[in-house]
Amino acid sequence: ERDTDEECEDDGEALEWTPPPVNCMRQRASVSAEAFGEWNKRGDFVAPVYPKSDEQIAELMNTLRNSFLFHSLEPKDLQVVTMAMKGPHVLEPGHRIINEGDSGDHLYVVTDGAMDCAKVLGEPAVEIVVKTCVKGDLFGELALLYNCPRAASVICRDLSVLWELDRGSFTNIVMESVQRKRATCGEVLRRVPLFAGLTPTALESIIDALKVMNFPAGTVIIQQGDLGDVFFFIYEGEAVASRATPENPEPSQFLHQAGDYFGELALLRNEPRAASVTSTTDVKLFMMDSATFKRLMGPAEGFLQQQVARYS
Repeated sequence: ERDTDEECEDDGEALEWTPPPVNCMRQRASVSAEAFGEWNKRGDFVAPVYPKSDEQIAELMNTLRNSFLFHSLEPKDLQVVTMAMKGPHVLEPGHRIINEGDSGDHLYVVTDGAMDCAKVLGEPAVEIVVKTCVKGDLFGELALLYNCPRAASVICRDLSVLWELDRGSFTNIVMESVQRKRATCGEVLRRVPLFAGLTPTALESIIDALKVMNFPAGTVIIQQGDLGDVFFFIYEGEAVASRATPENPEPSQFLHQAGDYFGELALLRNEPRAASVTSTTDVKLFMMDSATFKRLMGPAEGFLQQQVARYS
């Protein structure tokens, strides 16, 4: 399953990592450069409305619900954001919609096709594709979240269909929800040794890249032997990992509770899943796909490798 909250233009240097525990309670300034006051009242904003079919509305709302950035929006705000999205834009292969280093005022949702995200790397400098966004993915949000230049170029690989959301709608509707989510999740993640060594800025980058998924009790989340491309962190609930081997056909079990993580072995070792994990209660999970995991969690690989013994 792909992580639809993965920023295509976020593939850059690995985040700074220091061994846990580290005091990381210092708060960074708000990432939004927008200022609100008497001259710029939040209540004065009126989001644009672009006509859409019922099918287009349903597809966009479903995509946004699965995005960490939009997950915590109230239904009425999600509806406003959906109607404020402009499109559909049909792009031919080879069309470059974003250039690395440019300023950015829109984020984009892919509803069909494939978009390559590329960065200029190496010596001599060569543009290299670092990620491909497909149906259900969004990209371009970093420039809006952090008010920074585009971190990568985005080029249409196949005939693609995109929708765009402008900075004004994002800032006035979404950012308040993002800040609330960062505060809530940051408070939890800072208590987890895996994340304790991250600076506040680095932790927020990870939070912004996470996707939220809910599973009812009794759901097989990962299956032993399957290929693994997603890392999981339990926010609420419990799950049990079970592993069977030819030498020990009776599965051994390992309980995962809120604050635990699983799925990292397949990503660290590029091997199939070493165990199955099944929810024993209703669970809320944070998910991070392989590309994001390697980029953002790469500096923590030593710590993760040390924790492998916990499965013994």
